[in-house]
Amino acid sequence: MRLHYSKAALCLAAVLWGAGLSQPALAQDDTMVVNIASAPSNLDPAWGCGLWDIGFVQNFYVRLTQYGEKPGPDGTTEFDPSNIVPYLAESWTISDDGKTYTFKLNDGWKFPSGNPVDSTAVKYSFERALKMNGCGAYFLLDGFYTPPLIESMMTPDATTLIIQLAHPDANALQNWAQPAGSIVDASVVEANGGIEAGKPNEWMASHVAGSGPFLLESYTANQSAVLLANPDFGGPAPGVSKIQVNWISSAPTLLLQARTGQADVTLGMAKQPASTLRDNPDVRVIANSVAISQMVILPNKKAPWDNVKVREAVTYAVPYQDILDKIAFGWGTLFYGALMPTMAEFNPDLSVPRPFDLEKAKALIAESGLATPIPVELTLLEGDAVQSQIATILQSIWKEIGIDMTIRIVPAAEFQDQAEGHKAQTLMRLDGPGVVEAGYFLGYDMICDLGFNLTEVCLPDAEKLLAEARQTNDMALRAKNYDEITKIWIAASPKIYIFEDKMLTILSNRVDKYHFAHEMDFKTWSLKK
Repeated sequence: MRLHYSKAALCLAAVLWGAGLSQPALAQDDTMVVNIASAPSNLDPAWGCGLWDIGFVQNFYVRLTQYGEKPGPDGTTEFDPSNIVPYLAESWTISDDGKTYTFKLNDGWKFPSGNPVDSTAVKYSFERALKMNGCGAYFLLDGFYTPPLIESMMTPDATTLIIQLAHPDANALQNWAQPAGSIVDASVVEANGGIEAGKPNEWMASHVAGSGPFLLESYTANQSAVLLANPDFGGPAPGVSKIQVNWISSAPTLLLQARTGQADVTLGMAKQPASTLRDNPDVRVIANSVAISQMVILPNKKAPWDNVKVREAVTYAVPYQDILDKIAFGWGTLFYGALMPTMAEFNPDLSVPRPFDLEKAKALIAESGLATPIPVELTLLEGDAVQSQIATILQSIWKEIGIDMTIRIVPAAEFQDQAEGHKAQTLMRLDGPGVVEAGYFLGYDMICDLGFNLTEVCLPDAEKLLAEARQTNDMALRAKNYDEITKIWIAASPKIYIFEDKMLTILSNRVDKYHFAHEMDFKTWSLKK
């Protein structure tokens, strides 16, 4: 549902790069070497939640639809969330009322077992994810549980699938392009634990039952994996026949192997070490805007954040440009509004960044009526040096406006409990939606009394506009509603967006083609001949 980076992907190295490093085994010749800072915790597309889970696993499966592409920086391409194109489905029609989707599937696609990748396989895969009721169900239903978005599925023949919705949802095709919509081989799943309602499949957590462009030759959790091009894949053959993936949590090792060309593609490197490669002629540093933002969450039901004047005050007490320049090394975008700049529905005219204005912040604190100093506790994830730097800056500045902030640093498990359990008074997080679309994002970020609403935002007028926007195919109405939501949201100042992030990829000179997707998509990558 939400995408999160782990501390390994975010931390800044505090030791000498390359000193006394152990080297993982690396492949040679025509094998592409991909180093990633954070390993997946689960390989089951119906259960995985985090960025590194669903990003890696999607390469073993086909889905009904997929993202289109557009030009990216420095000769690369990148995914286009506004353009959904065919994948297993060669075409589809949508009924006039927006509730019936009829898919015509490609014929002759097969699993490695020889079983057909057909309408029955799609129906099984969707029903499996919905029955398990993990993160995959949330994606497939676009967060609509009452009533469930998917009302029924029918398979008139092997190449025809009909999905009946409870109500229109213009975002359905994008949701089904997510890894949660992956088509699994029922025979493999049933031979290895089958489906249990509300529970994960332990075998699938470390194996695949794929239908996609790659096969998993080997996998060692948290260490490495080898992917081979699937010779029986029904779509275009992958651009590389073998990929060696290494998960490397050591920031110095990640940097050294990128700098020396031992890794062809490096994902998840923190910005400080990546900045040292900017002028290196042997690599390219590719920066792609993503709908993931560095933010300070101000739970609106907890004091002092239940006072709108205090919330507004702290949004003017952040040196946004300095943080972007000196901590994020310029890799980010400033804004202030309900939606992130990468989203197609974002309106830059309404979402102008807030200035750093201490005098205004002090005046707003005075207008709040609260006695100063106001005590505040900010909870941070252990090992996240970027957020620690930002927190220290805010602690110093907020003291000037009458807020006495203490910083509490906790390990990952406790941070998750504090955040998801609505226990923290204030917390900092690098976060964003699993689906790059306004309705999906706001669906868990501002609905009153929803457990996923960590900011505890409750704006009834905006919520009504959101419900209308999410359940119509009228794009003009959707745009109008999102603009109105943005105005209401800004007036409420419910959280602090410090900057929208840019995701960095380091490419060696061996790489020919590279396509960026917020969920890593290997199939079009290639090496120079």
